[in-house]
Amino acid sequence: MQLAELVELVVDHTDGYECFPFNKPTRHEKIIWHVVKHQSNDKIIAMVFEKDDELLIDLKLTIEHGQQMRLIRGVEPGFHMNKEHWNTVYVNATDLTVNELINMVKESAELTI
Repeated sequence: MQLAELVELVVDHTDGYECFPFNKPTRHEKIIWHVVKHQSNDKIIAMVFEKDDELLIDLKLTIEHGQQMRLIRGVEPGFHMNKEHWNTVYVNATDLTVNELINMVKESAELTI
């Protein structure tokens, strides 16, 4: 999956919109954060980014579900996020199915509304 496809998948399954709040011209960060936020409250649903040639997405899950998902290859505690609630998926290096990823996106949207 490519970055644009992943952002589109998140937007298509939520009420979200893509924005770039962490990519200020004065920052020297090499990561470009594609953030999907709720249209209704501007809370973050997902953060999509590339690091070391890997496509990643941060999603919020219940603690229990997050612990369960982390047993699957390619799902780890959140990168730059609260590691109890947020989970990072290495999109092209995971054993998750697309449907499981979509369900995680939907759960993140429900938890952040």
